[in-house]
Amino acid sequence: MSYVFDVERLQRLAAQHGAGYRTASPYPHVVIDDFLEADAAASIAASFPQPADDVGWDYYGAEHFEVKMGSSREERFPAHLRQAIHDMNSGVFVRFLEALTGIDHLLPDPHLVGGGIHLTRAGGHLGIHADFNWHERLQAHRRLNVLIYVTPDWQEAYGGELELWDKGAKALARRVEPVFNRAVVFSTLSDSFHGHPRHWTPVDVNRQSIALYYYTTARPAEEMREPHNTLYKGYHFT
Repeated sequence: MSYVFDVERLQRLAAQHGAGYRTASPYPHVVIDDFLEADAAASIAASFPQPADDVGWDYYGAEHFEVKMGSSREERFPAHLRQAIHDMNSGVFVRFLEALTGIDHLLPDPHLVGGGIHLTRAGGHLGIHADFNWHERLQAHRRLNVLIYVTPDWQEAYGGELELWDKGAKALARRVEPVFNRAVVFSTLSDSFHGHPRHWTPVDVNRQSIALYYYTTARPAEEMREPHNTLYKGYHFT
């Protein structure tokens, strides 16, 4: 069975975007369109679990912080989605991430802690925050986020754009629309503030994404912080 991505294209993407990734502002990141093979992305979107599906949804309802749904219960996921997650936790994909980011010895997370799939309905949002930095079960430092958007026919009026903020969480640096089959890769630091604070508006369309995180057993001294959970810097309207 083939991967949900083109292996040779990943190698080209790593070479094409590596330098830009490492120097990007406000922290290392890259946005790549048409990331998964077209047929795979379409199959994932068509079978993506909906709110009434029994996939072990966790419900997050803290207004001004996060209002969304998420699940890491891969055993309940449709086959196309489960394959995609396994493929992106494979050695082939990890080597792509290492080449792209310059971060060696990356580890995938088979437990999908905090990741897996995310779904935002009308009124949902995610306040500006920096992610937890330590995986207790893996005993490893969180280093990378990979987000892949799988809502077909995204429209600007919907809201829900990913926002990257400066390291003080005081100013918006970049807004990224959650266009179908778009991937965002960024370094997970204690000051890599991001979120999608603008409410998702359509009542009949859900904001759907795959979220995968990668770790290392060590990290540079200048990035070291005491283990912490999600750090919110308030809710930012823009």
